[in-house]
Amino acid sequence: MKIHDALIYELIKPDKSGKPTGDILKIVESEIIYHLEEYYPLKESIKGLSTVSYAGETIIQEMTPDIEITTLPLPVTARYPMKKIVIELETDVDFDFGASLRQIKKYRNITPDVRVIIPKEYEMFAPFYVNEGFRVWFWEATRKWQCLRCKNITEIEGPFTPKCMKCKTYSPNRLIGLKDTKFEEFS
Repeated sequence: MKIHDALIYELIKPDKSGKPTGDILKIVESEIIYHLEEYYPLKESIKGLSTVSYAGETIIQEMTPDIEITTLPLPVTARYPMKKIVIELETDVDFDFGASLRQIKKYRNITPDVRVIIPKEYEMFAPFYVNEGFRVWFWEATRKWQCLRCKNITEIEGPFTPKCMKCKTYSPNRLIGLKDTKFEEFS
């Protein structure tokens, strides 16, 4: 499992039927239908971008937002229009602000409501996202690593693979989940 996968799980926390129960409901402030890794090939021609051929058509770029949300009106019988929201989740492994900003700007072709969730430790970049018109949320979590040698579980913050506390070695570890995951909005 990668940190990105663990964060998506913690954010949505689906019940047995897949219905979200996690903090994603707090972030979008509505009941939702969600789709993960939805693929959008863009066919319009934009000057200066390289093109590739796909199924006989020229595609200049593609987009795959982490989470695409359709809000449901509350209450369900109300006649509020459904709204589309795209959420991009950034991790603390090789965080690249510039690449992140370029990516989420493309998502405005899908919907004007694009939100980004970044690691709390990169809070200094939040005003840049806000300046571009994006809502920003932070995440913090403790990683749970399992030693593949002795099966001991070590809990640490940060992206680095820990030394096993039982074996006292840097034997191979695997990420098995997160603990104390928090999502909060930048204000």
